[in-house]
Amino acid sequence: MANTLGNLANQPQIIKAPQDVEARLQSLVNLSLQDFAQIIQTANFARSDETANSTKIYAGTNFYHNLVKAIRDALATKGFTAHSHRNIELALHDNIAIGVCKGDEDTGNPSQPPHSAYKKGDITLKLLGLKQDDNPLQEKLLPDTEKLHITGGKLQLTLDEKERDVWVLVHYSEKLSHGEYLVKAELSQPATYDNKGYINSFANRIILDFGQQQLNNAAPEFTDNIDFKIE
Repeated sequence: MANTLGNLANQPQIIKAPQDVEARLQSLVNLSLQDFAQIIQTANFARSDETANSTKIYAGTNFYHNLVKAIRDALATKGFTAHSHRNIELALHDNIAIGVCKGDEDTGNPSQPPHSAYKKGDITLKLLGLKQDDNPLQEKLLPDTEKLHITGGKLQLTLDEKERDVWVLVHYSEKLSHGEYLVKAELSQPATYDNKGYINSFANRIILDFGQQQLNNAAPEFTDNIDFKIE
């Protein structure tokens, strides 16, 4: 990590202790770590039939489409609704919007901020209300009144006159073998992007630690007492 980290006020809030993670998720429309364990397992299972004969994009495409669907399915009971805007897929509640973003290898690492794996188009960056900043962690020559904690984006859609904070489920997959992947994830608020269009900072990062158990590629069982074995 670069040495020019700047004023601590510009650093993201990183939530990683299990009790703090649950408390913060609970404050976001009664979400839980188990919700996201279920979501990730469902999406991961969708690519478990990958073989050496699958196309190069088979696993990634299946994971993405099923991840979006799993978010909407799992959170529908909590009042979320599906919304698509120019191929940008979201789950909306009264005051938050949740999207998905493939991150880099630092996803889920509380010691190092991740970046988006791919650059985002102008429409996405504007919709999520992000600001351009090539060095978001570097101290800025700003008045003390402006040296506040960096803020996440606000959804730039006028749907029902409600302001929504933008959160994204950032994910990174490590391939172990055909159809077998380990997934790291965090629920985070994107804040800025660089001059190439990559998301490069987050205002808040909720690290989703699913434990060290290996996903067994079994189909998820939706019961009242679910014990998900995933990473």
